[in-house]
Amino acid sequence: MKYFREKILSVKKEKTDKTAESQFLAILRSGLWGTPAEAGPFQEAGRADWKGILQFSRTQAVLPLIYDGIQGLPENYRPGGPALMKLIAYVDRVEKHNLALDAAAVEISGRLASIGIRSVLLKGQGNARWYRNPLHRQCGDIDLYVGAGNFAEAAAAIRGWKEISDEKPESVKHIGFSFNGLILELHREAFFFPGKKANAAFRPWETEELSRDDCRVVLGECGSITVPPPDFNLFYIFCHAFHHFMQSGLGLRQLCDIARLLHVYRGRLDIEAFRDRLLQFSLYREWQMFAGVLVEKLGLPADEAPLYDPGCTEKSGKVLGIILDDGNFGQHKSLPDFSRRPVLIRKAGNLCIHHIMLARRMEVSARQTWKYYAEMWKNGIKAVFQR
Repeated sequence: MKYFREKILSVKKEKTDKTAESQFLAILRSGLWGTPAEAGPFQEAGRADWKGILQFSRTQAVLPLIYDGIQGLPENYRPGGPALMKLIAYVDRVEKHNLALDAAAVEISGRLASIGIRSVLLKGQGNARWYRNPLHRQCGDIDLYVGAGNFAEAAAAIRGWKEISDEKPESVKHIGFSFNGLILELHREAFFFPGKKANAAFRPWETEELSRDDCRVVLGECGSITVPPPDFNLFYIFCHAFHHFMQSGLGLRQLCDIARLLHVYRGRLDIEAFRDRLLQFSLYREWQMFAGVLVEKLGLPADEAPLYDPGCTEKSGKVLGIILDDGNFGQHKSLPDFSRRPVLIRKAGNLCIHHIMLARRMEVSARQTWKYYAEMWKNGIKAVFQR
C-alpha cells in the first residue's frame, strides 16, 4: 500500500508542477512582451498555483517580469494581498539595485576613461536596455571589459579607490572587486571557450568588435556607456548562456535577454554571419534548441528567431526541463550539498555532481558535453599540480 500511495502522490506532484510551469510561462510571456496572459492554463486548473509560480520565478531570476505579467491577468487569478505585497517589495529592491548598478557602471567607466583606459559594459545593465522596463531585469553585477593590454593597469588603479572593500581571486577571464557593496568584474577577455583552438579563433574577433566606439547606451539619468555591437552581442550572450547551461545551470533570465535583443534588433542583424559563426564553433544545432525555447515557450515571434527549426521541439523541451530543474546558475538543482563536508568528501561529491549534470546534457548535445567533460578533467588535473 505504501508503494502505491507514493506512486499516486508522485503523479499528483508532477501534475501540480506542470500546472505551475504552464501558468508561470504564461505570466512570464505577458511580462516580457506586455500582452495579456493566456487564460488557458488557469481555466484548466480552475485556479492559479501561486506557490509554484513564485517558486519558478525565484529560481529562474524573473520575479520582476512576473510582477509585470500579473497586470495582464484577470483579477480572479491574481495573487492574494500578502503574496502580492511581498512581490512588490522585492521588485522595489530590484529597481533600487538596478539604479545603483547603473550609476556605478557609468562612474567606474568614467574614472577609467580619465586615466586613458577604455571600457565596455558586458551583459547585465546593457542588456536591461532591451526590456520594456529596464529596471525590471533582475540584476546581477557589473562586468567591464578593458582587454588584455589594459587589464593590469586598470586592476591596479581600481585597487587604489576608497570604495573598494574586497578583491576576489583572479580567473582566466576576469578579476572581481566589491565597489560600495556592488560586485564589479573587470574582464581581460569577454568569453572563454573550452579548448584552445576555439579561443584562438574567437579572440581576434572579440578584440576587434569590442574596440568599436559606435555603440553606446544611456543608463537612466546616469549618462552613457559603451556596449558591444548587436551582432557580436547576440553570439556572445548566447555562448555565455550556453556555457552556464553546460557548466552549472541557467536561469530563464538569460534567455529573456536573448529574446529581447532579437526583438529590438529585428531586421538589423547579419543572420548569415551569425549562422557562419555558429557553424565555426559547432553550436548550430545547440542554437536551434535554444531558439525553440525562445519561440515555443517565451513567445518570441518565429520570424524574429534566426534559424528557428520546429523540428527541434523535442530537444528544446529537454533544454527547458534542465533549465527549470537547475535554476539560475544551478543554485537550485536538487542534488546533495557537499560544501560543508571534509575536503576529500567535498571533492568526490562535487565530481559526482558534475558527472550527473553532464550526463543529463549528453541527450541534448553529446559533442559539446564531451568538450566540457575534457575541460573539466584538464582544469582539475592542472589545479592539483599547481598546489
